[in-house]
Amino acid sequence: MPRFTGKNKGDETTIKDLTELTHQERLVIGLERIKAERGLKNKDLAAMLGVTEGYMSQVIRGKRDVKLTMLDKMTRQFRVTTSDLFNVSEDDLRRPLREESGRRRSKKKMAERHLAHAHE
Repeated sequence: MPRFTGKNKGDETTIKDLTELTHQERLVIGLERIKAERGLKNKDLAAMLGVTEGYMSQVIRGKRDVKLTMLDKMTRQFRVTTSDLFNVSEDDLRRPLREESGRRRSKKKMAERHLAHAHE
């Protein structure tokens, strides 16, 4: 189930209901769905849109607002409708979260993982 960072740093909220999603969260889920269906990475989406990988990463993490002109560009480049980008199904909410890349793992998470493997 997708989680999104709340107002306080580190405060994560689990979305349980479609009505609780903001437009930004819906866009994130829509882009993640497109990436999964097409086997694309942030780098691929960025190249298609003519933006930096950093910008695309911020959009995918819900940290960057997207202008209407960028939404228009997304629909044209990805050959989808705005509804495709913003419609979220219950299946989308059940889709597991992708694991963070190794270079971005916090020390705490790495320590927890190490301890879990040590106890196996």
